[in-house]
Amino acid sequence: MRSSPRSGVLLAVAALAVSTVQFTSPAVAAPAPASSPCGPLDVAFVLDDTGSMGGAIANLKTGVNSIVNDVVAASGGDYQLGLVTFKDNVTVHQDLAPGNAAAVTNYVTNTLAPGAGNNEPEASDEALNTVVNNRAAAGRPQNVDFDGTWRSNAMKFVVLVTDARPGGFDDTHAGADVTNAAQWANDALARGIKISSVYVPTSSSFTPVITPIMQNYATTTGGIFLQASSTGAGTADSIRKFLSDCRQTDVFIRDQTTDTGAEPNPDGTVWNSPDIKVCPGIADCGAGTQPVVGATNYVHVKLNKDLAGSATGTLKVYRTPAGGGTTWDNATNGDWVAIGQQSLTVPPGGTVAKIPWPNIPGPGHFCLLARWVSATDPMTFAEGPNTALNTKNNNNIAWKNFQTVRGRVLEPVRSWFTLGNATGRDEVRTDLVLTGEKPVAGAVVIDLGRELFERWRAGGGKAEGVRQVGETALQLDPKRAALIGVPLRAGERFTTELTFTPEAPGDYLVNLVQFVEGEDHGGVAYRVVTDRG
Repeated sequence: MRSSPRSGVLLAVAALAVSTVQFTSPAVAAPAPASSPCGPLDVAFVLDDTGSMGGAIANLKTGVNSIVNDVVAASGGDYQLGLVTFKDNVTVHQDLAPGNAAAVTNYVTNTLAPGAGNNEPEASDEALNTVVNNRAAAGRPQNVDFDGTWRSNAMKFVVLVTDARPGGFDDTHAGADVTNAAQWANDALARGIKISSVYVPTSSSFTPVITPIMQNYATTTGGIFLQASSTGAGTADSIRKFLSDCRQTDVFIRDQTTDTGAEPNPDGTVWNSPDIKVCPGIADCGAGTQPVVGATNYVHVKLNKDLAGSATGTLKVYRTPAGGGTTWDNATNGDWVAIGQQSLTVPPGGTVAKIPWPNIPGPGHFCLLARWVSATDPMTFAEGPNTALNTKNNNNIAWKNFQTVRGRVLEPVRSWFTLGNATGRDEVRTDLVLTGEKPVAGAVVIDLGRELFERWRAGGGKAEGVRQVGETALQLDPKRAALIGVPLRAGERFTTELTFTPEAPGDYLVNLVQFVEGEDHGGVAYRVVTDRG
């Protein structure tokens, strides 16, 4: 992957360089991506198997071995295939699963056959909905769920072959079907899935209607539209062309100002992206501008692109309470709450996406996560539960914190830090380390709350530069302090309260970082700006 503070404002921004803390360890090495022309591939075939498709199916049978062999070779063996057919209903034959080339080939070669269809149109639009949006079968004329995982680090393809207009499940083509078809294309774009389509013109009277719909699937998602012959000749060759389209793009969001997009990022921790900020409107604003609680603000994210050509994808932004140890889940977003997304084309040199953030909840302290999702620019490393590691590994992801609090000299100024277990393990022991880049001239106190305090004490109560000043509160040396060995179970998150009481006006900067077994799992740099009031 690749702040102008106001007087009396405590600004929490993620700016955690490894050199500022004393708990360090070698970076955990991520496995190298497979060496192959395309890298990991997820491919779902969506095939019309009605009676009029006999020629195309016969052509596909003769070419399926070559098609599947191409996928296996281009992916270096790191692939998943899916197979869905449709008439006026949807039938899932193969869910996305690793290493299932033989099963898909055998079905197409030995079982796939044209038949029935109850006239034109067909449910091509709903078949796309099934595979793009992982639709369950409940309440739909669909045999089983399509619930395989589209992998974040794979190039994702849907191959659609049909000769019919989209008709949903009611065997009638109407304006709503055109709208739905466009929606599934937009959904595919948002999930980084490329749709390529083969039109088989068995009845030319429908061509003027079908062609723009199938072209839209491709143009929206960065895929290809091709037309076979009326006999179905060229269907298999068209699919092979689609799957050879492994053009890669590289859009990156910087983790630091020196970030050049290297993966994994070799330069320290990743909590202060200079490419993410919140502004009160679409117009640009200063890097230190903080979100206004209750209002609609805009998250501005700079998308950088060095290579020639443009890249199409979707930028997604999320929020969570400021702190470390946040978990990510591709299906549920983990600890993160979606703010919004924007699909766009990034030209050479980059651009800035501006995503509205309505009704910002109080008290206004957040981490912000930005993810670029694109069919031509998948994550290099598969995303796991640890947001910090995902961000370090992939230049499509960046992270930043925001917070707004006011304070005066000798008056307490409060903030918060949330910690959690993002390792995927049942229990870990975590350390909280505070260091002062410009230490606060005054008191710094952390209140752990009863349960976390008892956990820490039961775990041995080890600390450095700490003394107890309340039932669950501890005063921290503003130059350096550490709470050591706090036990955290899987899925737990605790929010602690920090209180800064400066004894003199000034501009202070302290870092609070969460470590697990010496590995940085996230933190916040608190910039305390105070005056005499």
